Amino acid sequence: MTLNNHGWGLREMLFICAGILFCVLFVAVMINNLYDGLTETQKPDTAPKTYVDVEDKLEEAARVFHRRHEEYGNLIISEDLLDEGYITEEDLTVNGDFCSGYILIEKNTFSSYISCNNYETEGY
Repeated sequence: MTLNNHGWGLREMLFICAGILFCVLFVAVMINNLYDGLTETQKPDTAPKTYVDVEDKLEEAARVFHRRHEEYGNLIISEDLLDEGYITEEDLTVNGDFCSGYILIEKNTFSSYISCNNYETEGY
């Protein structure tokens, strides 16, 4: 009985390389998905307490929205953010006072303006 002492053949080597490549690609995709999940804006469980909180929530949502929808240009209105699910009506409500507004983007600076029954941002 003789043993094959010639080592691996080309076929075995290609299968092993393909398996390693598949594993590396799978891990890269999983790390990318994990990183994307960590960078998403977390929605807090509590409603805004002040009108400034509403302005801040609008600004945060607009930053995420603008990264994904740059075709909207330099003006984003709160209805677009509501329709796309970036904020909720609860995020735009302070003590039962519902607000609407817009975000103006100038040189990567986001400025939010809101109008409510009991409050309006200066410059709205």
